[in-house]
Amino acid sequence: MENNVAAKIVSINEVMNLNLEIPDYQRPYRWEAENVRQMLEDILYSMESKKQDYRIGSVILHKEDGIYFIVDGQQRLTTLYLLKKVCGKEIDEKLKFNHIDSYTHIKENYNFINSWVNETISVSKEVFWNYTENSCSFVQIDVTDLSEAFQMFDSQNGRGKELEAYNLLKAYHIRAMEQNCQEEKVKCDKQWESATLYDVTPTIIGDANGNIDVLKQLFDEQLYRSRLWSKRNEAYNFSKKEIKEFKGFTIDKNHLAQFPYQNPQLLQYLTSKFYKNVLEGTISTQTRFTSGDEGKINPFVNINQNIVNGKPFFDFIETYVEIYKRMFIDLGTYQLAEFKGFFYKYCLNYGDTETERSKDYAFYPKGNACRSGDSYLRELYKSLVFVLFDKFGEKGLNKYYKTLYRLVYLYRLTKHQVKYNSVAELPHKYFDIINQAKDLADLSKLQKELDKNLENEKANLDNFSNFNRDKSITIINFIKEGNNGNC
Repeated sequence: MENNVAAKIVSINEVMNLNLEIPDYQRPYRWEAENVRQMLEDILYSMESKKQDYRIGSVILHKEDGIYFIVDGQQRLTTLYLLKKVCGKEIDEKLKFNHIDSYTHIKENYNFINSWVNETISVSKEVFWNYTENSCSFVQIDVTDLSEAFQMFDSQNGRGKELEAYNLLKAYHIRAMEQNCQEEKVKCDKQWESATLYDVTPTIIGDANGNIDVLKQLFDEQLYRSRLWSKRNEAYNFSKKEIKEFKGFTIDKNHLAQFPYQNPQLLQYLTSKFYKNVLEGTISTQTRFTSGDEGKINPFVNINQNIVNGKPFFDFIETYVEIYKRMFIDLGTYQLAEFKGFFYKYCLNYGDTETERSKDYAFYPKGNACRSGDSYLRELYKSLVFVLFDKFGEKGLNKYYKTLYRLVYLYRLTKHQVKYNSVAELPHKYFDIINQAKDLADLSKLQKELDKNLENEKANLDNFSNFNRDKSITIINFIKEGNNGNC
């Protein structure tokens, strides 16, 4: 097989000067504007950072009779041809597309590239294209046997266990750490990986799994969906298509604010550095935990902020990894003890008898709390209290975590079935109240919302007789009246 495969690093110009063709078996050109934007921004960032070589990716070409058939890399190459055309250069007319879908996306992306180039780059089109074709490169893999080409294509495109969507963000943000030393990059990498394998055995004795992937939980639920709900959008599954939610702009000495909306992040970047170097120890920031946040929690981040690439992103993630662990994993610790006891009892379905508590706190739900509908509502509830705690700290959480529970789980008692799609569309109003509140008094609107919902659902609650959770009457009474009772 080795004799049939050759790989080398070549410039964009060298690849585009080959006798390229798109074979009939290729899929359509389907890149969306966001895919195109990402590649253009990466090229621009590389040029502004004065990199002599920026690797765009790889192309697999099946060479036969002097023709190079594109097996993998069509999306990137087609986009580069469109960029070349926008920059006023002649392009190879031999590339033929056999799908109507291709022409639709080609037209849309040509218009997008034209607009992006005219409004974004500060140099001439000539200079930008010259950098692209001569300083950007591919790993070109030439294969003479078609079956081997398909085998390589499969391995390149994720055969076997795929990377989690969030893992695609690590390399992106480490690449943005141009101004950071190698030691800082390694530290960020280690912090990231340790969060994917958080050892729970010291706090959850006898846990069969041993490790919890906190990053997957955070990105899938408490960060991604919370940010969407806070924007009044419906929040569905986090996937590779959605990682743009966590890609922002770069702020450092070589990349200052490009637009006015980025100024707050520039100010935060400068203030954070000044505070750490000059003010830390003399001026205290407000902490989220009443006992203190310690070093891993950054006082200057919030869940809904604009994302700043590089080190600030890793600080952002480290903060919420630490908060998540203290709120939902280390359930037996003293911080937020009242809330965590409530969560353990009502959301995970553990009792509060001495026998139950002697088994140590457990991260995983049991019994009816494992049902899909309960799981959907539990994640929604966790997102709401997570955002509330992020903004108003322990004081705000302790005052309103029961109100939020009643708001969320009222839905369980009044609906025959709780579906994922319904929950994805449910909570905009509750996030609005939290995000728009200026003090704890403003959060009283949550109670008003609960009172209104209880009044609207009074008949359903009074007639509710088929709730099959253990000792369900106490939970129903708690939803209706707010009294804990014994569960």
